Amino acid sequence: MNRRFAAVLVPLLALSLAACTDDEPADPKAALAASTAGLKAGNYSFTASLPGDTSAKGTVHTPSKSASLDLDTVDEGTKGKIQFRITDPDRYVKIAFDMGEATKQMQSLSELGDDPQSAKIVEGLKSMIELFSGKQWLKMDMSKVTSKDFKIGIEDPDLTGAAGLFAAATTAERKGSAITGTLDATQVKDDAHLLGTSVFAGADPAQAKAIPYEATLDDDGRLTKLVLDLPKTTDAPAGKLTMEVNGYGAATKQEAPPAAETKDMPEASYDMINAKG
Repeated sequence: MNRRFAAVLVPLLALSLAACTDDEPADPKAALAASTAGLKAGNYSFTASLPGDTSAKGTVHTPSKSASLDLDTVDEGTKGKIQFRITDPDRYVKIAFDMGEATKQMQSLSELGDDPQSAKIVEGLKSMIELFSGKQWLKMDMSKVTSKDFKIGIEDPDLTGAAGLFAAATTAERKGSAITGTLDATQVKDDAHLLGTSVFAGADPAQAKAIPYEATLDDDGRLTKLVLDLPKTTDAPAGKLTMEVNGYGAATKQEAPPAAETKDMPEASYDMINAKG
């Protein structure tokens, strides 16, 4: 999942949310893998902060097949917010970025009169301003969405992507509730979650193969905190990525946006989000 647009979730898996500490795997790598059982079951909340002034928070509630993901980010120096709501089978997005400069350009081009080329650009700017205005929730027709960034569903309740990330762990050592080691980010193939391939895009290959991590587990062996020491990437400077998970088994149903604040996504907006890949 692109670190700025990010999102996904998933179907109910018959996995226990809690395991007795006596049954916890002795092998640190096995314990690391087992710590994501609660995420795969899909009844939890999380927060995350990433290098480059990006933060995220989300809730997954598989009993109601609903979820939310909110991202606050800085894109080319402009602060923005992207919000997703999933109330199966419906998907909604709201995107808010400062469109002041685009509005000025549109107004300037509008003054050129009936020039066909300018008129076409103006229409494109109008669509972009509408998409990024943050004024309304847009209901997406997922059959028209090809961008991985917006391919939100409930196929995998681990919205964080921690399970796929831990599969790339190369070393693991446990001391009490903490498991530390390194992971090979070049082995992470998924980009449909928060901790997908785009988090590591552009990192020096040698550094990407040995990214330090520290995972903290609760008394039931479930992941409660993850810290990654990330190298410089295409989108962000080097720094720590910190994610905290809480509320296992206590998440609440995520509601659809109010009908008065929602409209179907315009056709032109599909072209823009799909262009992101």
